[in-house]
Amino acid sequence: MKKYLMGGIAAIALCAAFTSCSKNNDIYDQNAVQQMEEQKKQEIINKNIETAKANYAAAFEKSFGKVGSNVDWGFGSKAATRTIHKKDPQQGFDYENEPAAITEKEAEYVTKWFQENPGLSEQGRNWKNFYVQFVSGDQTNKKGIWHRHDINPQPNGRDWDEEFTDNGGMDKLHIGAVRHQNDTEHVNDFNAKTGGPWDIVYITNGSALQWGYHSSWGTDASAPDGDGYYWYFKMADIEVPGTCFADGKPRVGTYVGLSLYGEKYDNGQKILGYQRLQYAEDWILKVTNADKPNYRVIAEDLNAEQASDFDFNDVVFDVVKAENNKTTLRLIACGGIYKLTVAGVEVHEKFGQQATDGKYPMINTGAKADINGLDPVEFEIDGTYDTPEKINNIEIRVWKPGTGDDGIVLTAEQGKAACKILVDDSFEVIQERQGIGDEQGLFSSYVQGGWDPVISGKWWLKK
Repeated sequence: MKKYLMGGIAAIALCAAFTSCSKNNDIYDQNAVQQMEEQKKQEIINKNIETAKANYAAAFEKSFGKVGSNVDWGFGSKAATRTIHKKDPQQGFDYENEPAAITEKEAEYVTKWFQENPGLSEQGRNWKNFYVQFVSGDQTNKKGIWHRHDINPQPNGRDWDEEFTDNGGMDKLHIGAVRHQNDTEHVNDFNAKTGGPWDIVYITNGSALQWGYHSSWGTDASAPDGDGYYWYFKMADIEVPGTCFADGKPRVGTYVGLSLYGEKYDNGQKILGYQRLQYAEDWILKVTNADKPNYRVIAEDLNAEQASDFDFNDVVFDVVKAENNKTTLRLIACGGIYKLTVAGVEVHEKFGQQATDGKYPMINTGAKADINGLDPVEFEIDGTYDTPEKINNIEIRVWKPGTGDDGIVLTAEQGKAACKILVDDSFEVIQERQGIGDEQGLFSSYVQGGWDPVISGKWWLKK
């Protein structure tokens, strides 16, 4: 068969030679023959790739049902929305991890601590997800300094400083990464005197680096934002003794204190809060870190044919951090036997393993004949991949037999059978040939669009 095929190709090349503008008189054009062979080879490779994808999609839907049009495999943008959740089921409040309510004795102890420990913070914590609880707030009978000016005696008058006492006002709590009203999140319905309706809010995809407020006592144009917004705060870890809690056990908590401040003119500049500015004692909050675990990518390399084959352990890696245009990945497992790269890095070789006869050993998947118990391996890749959408752009490529020099890119498209899924590192690596549907009973419901992790929780944490 090959002999007749080559004969046909040679004949085509011969015809091409008669009509070419070649500088020589060769009738047989070897380049044309080679080009025809490469074209034919590429057509076969393309056919193999399309067949592999089609077979995978068919096996996937046979195993788990038709993919719902709303299923984004965790890579959708909705997961990255910055939101303030009030304590209301309709607002996405996370009740499962809600911290304990502030006790009366805890509030007393922490308030006294701020009253006795001066010093403000330049920034808070690099937390994206956290709870904020009201501890205490008192803006009454606060001291200030009055830089007075009297026009008498004429012509120059006289100036002097005088202490005064007044009731201040703090509202419009703002939280964000920088000290500016427009670049921070306003936590509405959360006030400085009583805490508001629920005494607690849950913030996702925000920032706990800067804490500010609006001073309703003074809105002088000299304020940092020109309209009475100030960023005088202190964030501290405080050990609260066991006597403040019902179980008698001490706790270390993170607290933020805000200093009352305000400026206005009255025959000289009046500055409320001047004397106690360093104490951050006027509005105190408790902040509990609720940062999510690392994003984890689990992938299947198009080799699955039945439900038990879909173990999604052909490569498993975590996205650890992204900074300075670099992203650190942590390689957990690779259960595929073919060459597989993540952002161009061959994953088996990152574990120090080499191929034998073109096949690699499976690593950390529990397979008896292969390698288990290796420590995770971290490596850096170029680019910033810190959101689900961006993580979907980390290229995963596998070289199955018959797929040519470039292999196949593993994809996750909304509404289609996926080769990779975004979870987090609470997802345990599925053992070889256990099947994701068997290990995670809600997977089929998730595939068919009947389970929304944002609303209903993580499908992989429930049986």
